[in-house]
Amino acid sequence: MMKRALLLFLLVSTEALAAPAPGKVVYEKFKSDALGVEKDVVVYLPAGYDPKAGKRWPVFYYLHGLGGDETNWTKHGNLEAAANELGLGAIVVMPDGDNGFYANSVTPTDYDRCMKDGTGLFDPKAVKAKTCVRKPAYETYIVKDLVGWVDRTYRTIPDRTGRGIAGLSMGGFGALELGIRHQDLFSAVVSHSGVTALMYKGPVPYQKGKVELLDDPTQWGVAVGPIGDWVRAIFGTDRANWTAHDPAQLLDKIKPGLALYLDCGTEDEFLLHNGAAYVHDLLLARNIKHDYYAGPGHHNFTFWAARLPKSLAFLAKNIAPAK
Repeated sequence: MMKRALLLFLLVSTEALAAPAPGKVVYEKFKSDALGVEKDVVVYLPAGYDPKAGKRWPVFYYLHGLGGDETNWTKHGNLEAAANELGLGAIVVMPDGDNGFYANSVTPTDYDRCMKDGTGLFDPKAVKAKTCVRKPAYETYIVKDLVGWVDRTYRTIPDRTGRGIAGLSMGGFGALELGIRHQDLFSAVVSHSGVTALMYKGPVPYQKGKVELLDDPTQWGVAVGPIGDWVRAIFGTDRANWTAHDPAQLLDKIKPGLALYLDCGTEDEFLLHNGAAYVHDLLLARNIKHDYYAGPGHHNFTFWAARLPKSLAFLAKNIAPAK
């Protein structure tokens, strides 16, 4: 009995020692030429990641929403725990996107004034050293600076088959429009409660076949006050610039091989489930394969944290595995 117990103890101990440590979160900084400043980024490294080994890993980019930052997905969405529970075999990169809607703004910034009194910020009380930028080129920041830095810093699969992009709210919009505009970089896209139809005017609630689109961008978001003012400053008065960034207007540019996932809570305070339903029907009409979920939930992390395992699994299914 003693020998058997000892053998069992040694076996269990050996298995415990052999089991890889769970994935972990690290905090980094890197210089963005597009923004002209250093930015913070949170990175989840999966179990088994070894910077000295030959194995290469896919990368999922997760974008935050308006008023958020690079820590939102880990602090409020419990991303680390969700990824470990899934045994996720991917690097997850969570950048600080400020409040730039992940687009190159038509309105220039004055860095010195911003640093002095917060001029040009959505929230003038934000930490200026963290939020002020020299150039508001947030699309270039993500698709060029961030992707390039990640591929130089970590052992990634450095092509579109190994990259996916996801986000919530403002980040859901960013993931969709960047994913479609840059299909050379990403092979899968996820939008949680995103602005999926930037020019959607009505009806509310959504009715198939009766949709009206906004003709005059100067009227965009007048009902939501400062948010509307902020978004209009980013995209300007040229309707062509709005449609060039509107996911619903970009659907005809989708090529085979881009996996799409959309969701939204049916109690969304910003009524974004209406635009999501519209885009869902547009995708169906175009025979574009996609995953879609609309169900109980508000515009908050209670909904997003519950959906996060779904989107991580979706990306893992549609992106090349580690090799």
